[in-house]
Order: sequence, then C-alpha cells, then structure tokens
Amino acid sequence: MTAPRRAWSFALATFVAMLAVPLLVWLVLPSPGAPPARQPRSRATTAALATPVETAPAGTTPEPRPTSKPAIAKADEPPADDDVTGTVLDSDGQPVPRAAVGCDDRSAQLTTTTDMEGRFRLPAEAAGCMVVAHHAQHPASERVRVEAGKDNIVKLGAGGAIEGVVVDEQGASVTSYRLTIELFLPNAEGVDLGVRGRPKKVEDPAGAFRLEKLPPGKYVLGASAEGHPPGKSETVEVEVGQTARNVRIALPRAATLSGTVRDEQTRKPIAGATVRLDGMAGGGGFDIATPVTTDAEGAFSLVGVPPGPFSVRVDHDGYKSRIVPGLTTRGASVIREDITLRARGDGGSESELEGIGAILAPTPGGIVIASLVENGPGAKAGLRNADRLLRIDGVSALEMTLPDAIQRLRGPSGSRVTVSVAREGEGNVDVTVTRERIER
Repeated sequence: MTAPRRAWSFALATFVAMLAVPLLVWLVLPSPGAPPARQPRSRATTAALATPVETAPAGTTPEPRPTSKPAIAKADEPPADDDVTGTVLDSDGQPVPRAAVGCDDRSAQLTTTTDMEGRFRLPAEAAGCMVVAHHAQHPASERVRVEAGKDNIVKLGAGGAIEGVVVDEQGASVTSYRLTIELFLPNAEGVDLGVRGRPKKVEDPAGAFRLEKLPPGKYVLGASAEGHPPGKSETVEVEVGQTARNVRIALPRAATLSGTVRDEQTRKPIAGATVRLDGMAGGGGFDIATPVTTDAEGAFSLVGVPPGPFSVRVDHDGYKSRIVPGLTTRGASVIREDITLRARGDGGSESELEGIGAILAPTPGGIVIASLVENGPGAKAGLRNADRLLRIDGVSALEMTLPDAIQRLRGPSGSRVTVSVAREGEGNVDVTVTRERIER
C-alpha cells in the first residue's frame, strides 16, 4: 500500500474510534436518571407569638422539633382556603386594631393580633374553637365559635360606667386626687381589668370622676389626696350599657398618733426608731402618713393616720421589728400609743406581729388564705390553706378589700376573732381564733 493510501486509512480509523467510544460508554454505564423534582417553596409566614430559636450545644445533635402552622400570614399574601379569618369590632361596630385574639379552649399557640383594620387570621387548627378577644381599652368579648371559610365577627364588650365625686370630711369637693379600683369581682370568669385597673389622676373643680368601659361586676373604688387618709366607696354594681351614678367617696379627717418607743426590758427610750403605717396600701399610691423617727427621748408623732383599724410598724437596728395592730382614732384628732421593742438576739427572730398567723391573697372569687404560720394561732384553731373568707366577726368579707381584711384579722395578743370560711368539699366553716404574738 502506498504511503498516501496508508495515511488516509489511519485517519479514517481514528475518526471511527472517536465515534464508537462515547457510544460504548453510553451503552455500558447506568443511566443517571431524572433530575430530582424541585420542592415547592413554602409560603412565607410570620408567627403571632415569636418562638426563640434554640442552638444545640457543640458536639450534640439537635432534637427534631414538630412543625406547626404559624398564626398569621404576611399581609401581601392571600389567606389559605382553610385559614380561620374574621374581624374584631368594638361595641359600636367599629374595627379594633391590635386586639389579642385566641382560642380559649385550645392550645395557647392559637393566638394572634388584629391588623390595623381589625382583621385577624388563625391557622386551620383553630376551626371550631371558642375565640375570645381582648383589648386594653375595652371589656373582653364573649366566647365565639369560629369556622373556616366564613367571616367570623368577634365583638368586644360594651361594659358599663361609674360616675361620682370625691369630698373631704366636711363635704367640700376635693379637686385633685388619685382614683383607683380597690376591689373588682367580675360576673364571669377570666375577666381582667387590664389598664382600667390602674390608678387614675383626677383634676376636677367639682371633684367629679367617670370611669368607662368597665366589665360587669362589683366594684369598690378608693381615692387619696395629699393631706388626707384614703377613702373608699360602698360596693358599686356595674351592668352592661348602664352607668352607676352618685357614687360618693369621702376622705376622712387625718389624725395624729403620738407615743414613746422604749426597750421592753430596761424601759429606756429608744432614739432613732422608725414608725410607719403598715398594711394600709390603697387609694392610688399617695403616702398615707410620712414615716417619722423617734427623738432622743423616744417620742414620735405620726401625722395623717386613718380612723382605723390600722397598724404601725416600728424598726430599729438591734431590735426586733414590731407591728402594733388594732389602733383606732374613734373620732379623736390625736391618740396615744406607747410601744416597746425586744432586743434581737443572735440567730433569733427578726420581727413580731400580733394576729392569727395567716397570709392572705386576693382572687376573683374573694380573699383566700394563701398560707399559715406553722403551729400559729390560725393553724391551731383549724384554719387551712385555700380557705376563702366569708365573714370576719360577722362582717361580710366577700366585698372587703385586702387591706381591710388584714387589719380586721390583726389584733392584740389574747383577743379573739371569729372567721367564717368556705372550704373545698366541706362547705362553710366557722373558726374562732385567739390572737397571739408571732415571731418570724
């Protein structure tokens, strides 16, 4: 074969090989298969209640978390077909922005907030639940069953109002004072006053006030002004859509408590002891009587004490703090009470109190005994934790304020008080307690 012919044959063989090798590889190697299907992008959401992201410690494997559908979708995305949507309205039918909406009978996560148009959106799990709406400026709504696929309307309560005046002991108008709700017994469970329960500063030439949008129930109002002990109203009944008028709060005349503080053993006067009212919070925050300090002769004059009953607390380094209860003015402008203190020993008790040895707590159903001093007079007489006060010495405790109940249960050592309580599983029980001096 000539040289040109051999060259052409080599070129042709090379060309055929270049075509055959890819074909052979395609036939021999396995097929790579179809590309993975693209996962649909989930709808971006914003949860109504943010959940903090937890980071697993180094060297550990984080536990998987169950996923749940957030409560609110972004405003620029349409709601899903199975979302629960609706509107929160006030008592006048106007949309209420920034109202809290949640299922009252389901998971606490099924909660959201209305937008600026009063609209809310809950996930599909909320369908069929009983929704309640809350807002600081309105009474809470009734429980409303919500469903998917409809425009659910949740209407905040209308509430009622209280109108009245604050006067001094002579009946003259008090033009500047602080007003507060001392007691609220709601007609329904789970009702919260929110900001409506905060003290309110009132400036009015006639001493008049008006409280609005109050949930139905029973109220006791308190008022205080500089230079006066606090006063309180009688129990006021508030009904939906009604105004309770002509409520009168009279601030009592301030009196002065004078006396001398002495060492109980040596009878020597104690200089520098502090004397102040105790357990008399109320009326919105004004100081009832400014604390005073005994002089070199142990003498003091506490100006601005209420008619009573009231208690004073006396403190001094090196002595046990003492609370003296059961003080009353009986209409006098000046009363006297001499007080003795016991020296504080190493490792001994730090305070003394005369009473029944019970710690009280307010609840929507009334005042209850939160705890009892172990082997104290109340516990020995048969009182129990969680007992609800019904009467103290025959006076109804159901509408008492907490300071009133505290002062009525305190008293001189050796005196007796009869307490009627409601007890779970046993009904009403009457217990007579002999007060003692309790050291803590």
